[in-house]
Amino acid sequence: MNIRLDEVSAVDAPANKSAKIVLYKRDGDSMNEDDMSDAMKAKMKEYMDKGYSKEDAMKMCMGEKTQKGGPNMDPQELAEKLEALEGQVADLTKRAEAAEAAKAELEKAADEAGFDIEEGKLAKRADPEFIEVGGEKVEKSAVPAAVLKALEAQAEEVAKMKAKEAEVELAKRGAETLPHLAGTDLAKGKLLEAIGGDEEVLKSLKAADAAIAKAMEEIGNNPMDDEASATYRLNKMAGEYAEAHKVPFESAYAEVTKSGEGRELMLAARAEG
Repeated sequence: MNIRLDEVSAVDAPANKSAKIVLYKRDGDSMNEDDMSDAMKAKMKEYMDKGYSKEDAMKMCMGEKTQKGGPNMDPQELAEKLEALEGQVADLTKRAEAAEAAKAELEKAADEAGFDIEEGKLAKRADPEFIEVGGEKVEKSAVPAAVLKALEAQAEEVAKMKAKEAEVELAKRGAETLPHLAGTDLAKGKLLEAIGGDEEVLKSLKAADAAIAKAMEEIGNNPMDDEASATYRLNKMAGEYAEAHKVPFESAYAEVTKSGEGRELMLAARAEG
């Protein structure tokens, strides 16, 4: 004979009527303090010290024993877990803030050292370019493009003016120091600038200039002042060539005396000397 059991229970009112095993706990039976372990009793005392009644504290202990961490977690356990989670969140927040502060310090130190942080890597920053504005040095990248263009044009114009002034000064020096030596005043000024402080070379140039002056004085008639003389005509030819071809007087003199009229004038000028 086959027998099918729909319920097996050793009590008249089982706690779970669908149970298929023998039950020893009767529905409605309350747990006696004597049935609690020492650990549960200690935990119950902790709850009671916090203000819970003995009955509530016992129920909370029962919850911990049978359903700890489950969906029916008691309020105290939930509060403790939330407090623990809040502590973890606070710790993580503190670490994140510390990491952010360290990152900011690193970026500041890198910036002061002339580096940029790009994709987690240090890259050396190019040295900034400076321009002078009103006597003050200003970083070029900080000046608007239109203003920068105007300033650069102005600087170029000033540079040209200074170069022109320098040439005027050189020509003046050449005329005053070597008045009788052949060549333009500017060419003689540049020659004096090139020798710098070499006193021996300057002494030789002045001696040559003095010799030319003396020779002209001895002749009594300076062919340089006589428009009909070969010397005057040759110097005029060389001067016109130098002006037309934008070359120094010396180069022009050498060029026009290579052949033709210039060579003939050179030979005649030597005879005049």
